[in-house]
Amino acid sequence: MRRIALLLLVLVLVAGNSFTGLAVDKKNIDNSHGFSPQDIELGDDAFHGHGMLPYTEWWYFDAMFSNGYSAQMSVRIISAFGKGFVFQRLDIYKDGVLITHDSISYHLKEIFASSKVPFVQVHGKTILTGSSDNTTGDFVYNMSFDFPGSAAVLRFVGCTKGWKGQHQSGDWWAVVLPRAAVTGTITIDNTTINVEGTGYHDHNWDVSAKTCFYFGWFWGKFNSPEYTATWSAILSTRATVQPIIVVNKNKTGYITIPSKTIWFSAKDVHLDQFMFVPHFFNIETMTDKVFLVVNMEVISIDHERFMGFMNYWRYHVKCSGIFMVDGHAETVDGVFIAEYIRFR
Repeated sequence: MRRIALLLLVLVLVAGNSFTGLAVDKKNIDNSHGFSPQDIELGDDAFHGHGMLPYTEWWYFDAMFSNGYSAQMSVRIISAFGKGFVFQRLDIYKDGVLITHDSISYHLKEIFASSKVPFVQVHGKTILTGSSDNTTGDFVYNMSFDFPGSAAVLRFVGCTKGWKGQHQSGDWWAVVLPRAAVTGTITIDNTTINVEGTGYHDHNWDVSAKTCFYFGWFWGKFNSPEYTATWSAILSTRATVQPIIVVNKNKTGYITIPSKTIWFSAKDVHLDQFMFVPHFFNIETMTDKVFLVVNMEVISIDHERFMGFMNYWRYHVKCSGIFMVDGHAETVDGVFIAEYIRFR
């Protein structure tokens, strides 16, 4: 009995020391591969594929609406040796609480995705189209996700310049719309609601099994009136992190923040799905152009497991803090979507 008590005490001490939080400092920043964003073209958001080799590729959209609703939509392809599936998903939230979740899968032969422009059809229905406005040059996307009892028909108009970059594992991450104005409708229990708000869109391709050797990642974004920050913390191990921040200014370019100048912490850890999951984040940086201090408090969280081993948590986080670019300071104050994925 004494041995069992001693073992329990050791486990508590280890857990208390190992999972009270995750802090990025000079001792555990992974600088072996710098993330270097590049300018993006509309064609980068077309289908890439990976031939007969195993891969996954996805288009992701989310939006926060002014009436308290929010939505996430995605199309994901999983393929190996020319065979595979395509998954279509729609989640709708009210005040951060999931109220409807719908997903459907089809054989890979049921998808048509252009390799020239953003255009995806699934099972004969057009899911997304992307184009460039002839006058402004802004990227414009039309989305249509339709399920029995729920739907989202939305138009995304870009407010910021997109970018793309390649991770150390070889996969590409293209943030096509760091920030977009969104209008349209959502349908819940066959009731259609007009919505408007702010959205985001990214696209990942060349994602292979090498990605699963990572521990996981955190990801999110937040806005002030003029600025947008897209951030991530790539966990190559539990304690080795590559933090990423890219800052956009409305209607202009973007600024990459060096990893060595970023402080990221994840705290207020709770046990969820037998894993330790943080419920509070802080991200800070200070460079010659950007000063940023933002706290992110989790107000809701929902979990899903993919393929039996990947654990995914989607957060709604209340972000508050200061965002200064070139000496002009603004306040961050709003609710945004973030995520945490663990491969092991």
